[in-house]
Amino acid sequence: MFEKKDSFPWKIPVLILTGLLVLSSGIYIGVKTRGNNQVKARTNIAQTNEKTKEALGLNKNCEIWLHQKSEDGSDLATGPSMIGVVPESLLTKTEGEIVKYFKEKYPKRTVESINKYQIILSEKVSLNDPSKANKYSIESNEGIIGLYKYNNKGDRELVEQTQTKLESLPKTVQDEIKKGVLIETEDEAYSRLEDFGS
Repeated sequence: MFEKKDSFPWKIPVLILTGLLVLSSGIYIGVKTRGNNQVKARTNIAQTNEKTKEALGLNKNCEIWLHQKSEDGSDLATGPSMIGVVPESLLTKTEGEIVKYFKEKYPKRTVESINKYQIILSEKVSLNDPSKANKYSIESNEGIIGLYKYNNKGDRELVEQTQTKLESLPKTVQDEIKKGVLIETEDEAYSRLEDFGS
């Protein structure tokens, strides 16, 4: 009696319309954000230029420290020493101007680090010591024990780098090695080195 009507296939048109809507929304959002990113990039560049022109804001009690290193780059046993406080004229300068000031004032030293409270300069020190000519020395190089030989002129040369860390030794031995243990012969040097390693 009643005929069944075929329903209209709504799935396909709905999927097509949804796809078009998503595609057009994506294009619209992409166009809008692309312009914003370019504006943000321009403002970021302007802000970084302003930051480089801003004063570092050194503290009036900002300390200047000198960190001496050997010619091969290893730290010396003396440690950093304070050489003074910054002059008042540097308190309003930028980081670049401060570095330039120290390059002019101390041409043989380089600025290692700068912050509001301290400036650390580094200086390379010659290890040439004629009194140690043709002798051996056990010293610390970056926290690891090494055996060095001083040639005829007193220049230091690395003979052997051990795996023994300075901090693993007793405090009295650490102090002795930091000062440098001077030894006359190679056999005596290796014997002493073995004592430290055990």
